[in-house]
Amino acid sequence: MRHRGPEGNWLRVTIPTTKPSAPGCPVPHRVLVFALLALAGASCVTQAPPPHEERRASTVQLAPCRLPRASESVLCGTHTVFENRAARAGRTITLNIVVLPAVGPQRVADPVFYLVGGPGLGAASLVTGDTEKILEKIRYERDVVFVDQRGTGNSHRLPCRFSDGVAMQNGFNDLFPIDRVHACREALERVADVRLYTTPIAMDDLDDVRAALGYSRINLYGISYGAQAALQYVRRHPTRLRSVILAGVLTPAAKQPLQFARAAQHAMDLLIGDCAAEAACARTFPDLRADFAAALAAFERGPVTFEVSNPATQAVERVSMSRGVFVERLRLMLYDLHTASRVPLVIHRAARGDWAPFASASQAGVAAGVSGMYLTVTCSESVPPITEQDVVRETHGTFVGEYRTRSHLRACQEWPRSDVPPSFYEPVTSDVPVLILSGELDAATPAHFASVAARSLPNSRQILIRNAAHTYWNECTQNLVAEFLRRGSARDLDVTCTQHLRRPPFVTELVSQ
Repeated sequence: MRHRGPEGNWLRVTIPTTKPSAPGCPVPHRVLVFALLALAGASCVTQAPPPHEERRASTVQLAPCRLPRASESVLCGTHTVFENRAARAGRTITLNIVVLPAVGPQRVADPVFYLVGGPGLGAASLVTGDTEKILEKIRYERDVVFVDQRGTGNSHRLPCRFSDGVAMQNGFNDLFPIDRVHACREALERVADVRLYTTPIAMDDLDDVRAALGYSRINLYGISYGAQAALQYVRRHPTRLRSVILAGVLTPAAKQPLQFARAAQHAMDLLIGDCAAEAACARTFPDLRADFAAALAAFERGPVTFEVSNPATQAVERVSMSRGVFVERLRLMLYDLHTASRVPLVIHRAARGDWAPFASASQAGVAAGVSGMYLTVTCSESVPPITEQDVVRETHGTFVGEYRTRSHLRACQEWPRSDVPPSFYEPVTSDVPVLILSGELDAATPAHFASVAARSLPNSRQILIRNAAHTYWNECTQNLVAEFLRRGSARDLDVTCTQHLRRPPFVTELVSQ
């Protein structure tokens, strides 16, 4: 889908720097800051930022630092906000910030704020050497900023402990154990007002940080939940943006996790078809759809039990797994093409009563644990509009079925709900240049949601990436994003490479470790 509109104009400014001995690590005096804040709330589409003089004065000190998993020196700092932004009193939250400085000779004034998925992941806490590598083309001209959103990472994280010890059974229990959800709520309410960790509040934190660092305009790059966050920042602070990149986006009105069932079914159908079209996969698994039906039929008499080796203790343990847990973990394997490449093998073996390959392979697809911030965001923003009719309609005829959605609904009955304004669910409208990336095989945020979001963004362009799943990053998308940022417009981008990506080969045999 292609939308034409005026290109965003921008100013080239040289930021004074002090260069340390290590090359490529300049220390700007007033470097950008926020990134992570995921999913955002809603307010009036035409709401303009308050006058600069009305903002609370704030100073961010950034200094060179070393992160455990990063390969180079970066910049670290903090910024403090009130937990209760409306009261502007009481408990405060120190937001953790990491900046990857620009490395090219011609750095520009507007940074990229990188918003990660979840909800519940901390962007600054996730910075690694791989992060530095995949963002190197962006960093040639711009600093890239990561911030642990309130309730994540090192910004007053709200952890929930849903398992004990290292027993393998922990990985095969229900997604939302109700007794653990209740216990987490009681524990967190001693140290936080969990109602105050929603996306709208986080997006206003983000704009505070932008203002504190002296930036008049920024670029947002949101992935998955971060794409929802970016959309809501567009709604709340539209004049503060130069451009936006959305990868794996849902509309504000999407009732997550309701879309998971059909999205996963679509991704599974494509996977089965692609296996049949690949010679080695088709030869090894000649009737994968029948294998899948047989694996699911094993649960007709109740949970299955099997033995699995515990890598932490080297002991062999016997575990039990319900159908709901099986399909949820299988769904998560579809998020990434490398874990998805093992799906035919694990289905084939499961159909013959061998669950060990699934137990091993699905570990790589398991998402980060559920947190208090995750429950606050979802239980306040996306779950409340879900009706009984929605559940039946959107899950019927899918392998995921009702388990994922109903489990989430039950958990939300135990969690405090924050109010969000009705405008939260309205389409986001803006003339800001927007590049929208959608994966053809996305099992979480299917492309049709991005198409709907683009309708109210007249200066947007949606690119459907062939053979891309929910997570993807390669030279093609690196170049595309970097070129979009250089131009400040999605018009006339050469997207040819996005139609020539290929799935990795399917895994057809077990490899001994």
